[in-house]
Amino acid sequence: MSDDRSPFSRRSPDELDSPSTGADGTAPHPPAPTSSAPEGTETVGADRAAPAAFVVPPVPDTGPAPITVNRPEFFVNHADKIINETRKPGILEGSTLSRHRIKQEPIAREGQWAETWQQALDPAGLHPRKHVLIIVAPRSYGSTTLALHLLAEHTGEETDIVKLDADWKTPKVGWLPAEERHAYQVDLKDPEHDRITADFLTMLEAHAGLLEKLGSYLVLNVAKDLWADQYVPAQSGIHVVHLNEPPPAQSVVEARLRARKAPGLVVYLHSVDKTKASLNRLDAVEAVRTADSIMLAWQEHERLTDSSLPMDVPSSWSALDAGLAERITSALSDWRDKLDILFGETVSVLEGKNKSLPLEDRCLLLALAVRQSAPMPEVAKAARDLQQIISVDAAGGSGFASTASAAFAGRGLRRRVVDAGAGVGSHDEVVFDQPGYARAVLTYVWDNYEVMREPLLKWLTSGDGSEANEHVVDAIAALTLRHGNIGHLVQLGSPTYPVKKELLSALLVQAVQDEHVGRQVWSVLYGWASVKERATTVVATCRQVLSTPDVTSSQAKMAMVRLRRAANSGHESAWPEALKAFTEQAQHPAGMARLITEVRTWQQSGRSRGAGTAAFLALMSVPGTTPWLLTDEVPSEVNAKRALQDLLGDIDTAPDAINRLTTWVRESATDPDAYARVRDGLLPVLRGQKIFKASVSLMQALEHVSVDGETNAANDFWDRLVDPRVRTVFQLNRDSA
Repeated sequence: MSDDRSPFSRRSPDELDSPSTGADGTAPHPPAPTSSAPEGTETVGADRAAPAAFVVPPVPDTGPAPITVNRPEFFVNHADKIINETRKPGILEGSTLSRHRIKQEPIAREGQWAETWQQALDPAGLHPRKHVLIIVAPRSYGSTTLALHLLAEHTGEETDIVKLDADWKTPKVGWLPAEERHAYQVDLKDPEHDRITADFLTMLEAHAGLLEKLGSYLVLNVAKDLWADQYVPAQSGIHVVHLNEPPPAQSVVEARLRARKAPGLVVYLHSVDKTKASLNRLDAVEAVRTADSIMLAWQEHERLTDSSLPMDVPSSWSALDAGLAERITSALSDWRDKLDILFGETVSVLEGKNKSLPLEDRCLLLALAVRQSAPMPEVAKAARDLQQIISVDAAGGSGFASTASAAFAGRGLRRRVVDAGAGVGSHDEVVFDQPGYARAVLTYVWDNYEVMREPLLKWLTSGDGSEANEHVVDAIAALTLRHGNIGHLVQLGSPTYPVKKELLSALLVQAVQDEHVGRQVWSVLYGWASVKERATTVVATCRQVLSTPDVTSSQAKMAMVRLRRAANSGHESAWPEALKAFTEQAQHPAGMARLITEVRTWQQSGRSRGAGTAAFLALMSVPGTTPWLLTDEVPSEVNAKRALQDLLGDIDTAPDAINRLTTWVRESATDPDAYARVRDGLLPVLRGQKIFKASVSLMQALEHVSVDGETNAANDFWDRLVDPRVRTVFQLNRDSA
């Protein structure tokens, strides 16, 4: 055997990272459905209500054993700086927000919002009244926006504003971070994991004192149904305010129009016929959607009229475009009066537009509402499919209710389309260019006909792959997430709904990004990741989330946890899909850092084929003449030599590893120095009885790889790996390559 020196760095046992530390030197979260802890790990005291004890580390080899301090609130006077180091393990994480960007976001601070704002501040109106502020408000009232703006405007410029993710099974003060000059905000809206208890509030009082010493703040936004009139002493370090009204909807809409550089649309908003459209009773979320509807109506008007109406400056009443004004009025209408007529008592013959629609036309209207613009045959088929589902359900499976003769005796499709409110082009292209009306139709049916929810979901998810388009996904998301409940979404993942993976994953991507139900959906994905029928859907969802350009660190962490769980599930279909997702991550620095964490976890756990092996194979695909894993940039916690030997010694992973090693050699073959480094790095890996077969397979794969146009790579490896005395016994059978 030849020289077995390896470029892979060897580490002494003292250099090995503790399994409890993460990529950044901090410990991962305790395991929970939404945590990032490796599957199968346990955390001591994960269910304690008290804060985690602080541990003061000694100087290595020079001091006594670590000192444990169980009451950090008393210790802080003597060791404030240690808090930053000792509280990092097992705490909530989040994203640091730009103070400047928060201030730029529109906010309508009027009415009860102005009162609540003032109540939250000290008498001088300079800083939050207490270092822990609890804002109790109904869902969708915009309390999170109020909290972030309050912190942005009334904390010091040197204070970092951090939006935390409540990544816990139940609220625990020990999981709340405490660092100097930080302003934390966290939403508590999950009915299963965020319910406030008296014990939590008791511990929170001590935490408030700790934050005061650090010059930091915490704002908890609690959904009203999770508060249950908890008692908080007036003399505690906690201040509670109640937000009982949303901000004025019209003010919210106007502020958002100005923020989107379209102040000229404000006068159109004022011109809306109040008898047809009203902004009263809209909550904050609905008001934001209304502003979006106005912007969309403006864009649609310009597209259809081929005109340009600049809205970046205020418009005068005399300059209003009548067509745009009518379109905006239409977009703001809730359409309930009209829909009450269309969905009134069914009549057999439609005598005018003021009569209710027969069943087949109601199905047609829903088909138009979902597709909005499509060829007439496609819309007609969709309407028939819905009517088929409804009729079969109603008849108990006896078949389609209407006959060809009955349908032929009625109005033609074009007349029905026009009566439903759509237009038909010269090429039989149906255009339903009323997005506000379309959304109103869907929600009207969903809210007023509970019996229609099951057929609607079956119909929306029953199309072929081509129907997994944006309109269909948006329609399903708008209905299933309408009331902040994920029950129908979970139902779509059950075996009774054969939903296409592409459609379900696209829907889940929208759901996890929803601020009201996102955490609940992440919990569902955690459970699905180990289910054979849904593991690949989870992988596809996480893959899309990670590929989003503006993915947050929290979303990336959630996605990686579920990818790991799916890859470790043992389901043969999930592992290769996870490998594809990891390979995409290997193409950019942030993704590589996530993969390194997976490799380290794998090597510390000793697990065989799973997320760690997929992550290492993905790192093998990092482009470059010299493989990244053979460079000095590889962190010390990644033992590349050991990983390669494990992969080559496993019959399941050896083919993938050999393919990547072949690529390494082929890409370096044009550079003799790079080739030599790759070869000399692989020789120590390829020696050993356990991977002899894999070594031979690799050399067979290298038969046609020429180094610098002269040396055959297969022969070069053979000559250096196999002792001359046994070459006649063990010969390279290149014919089987």
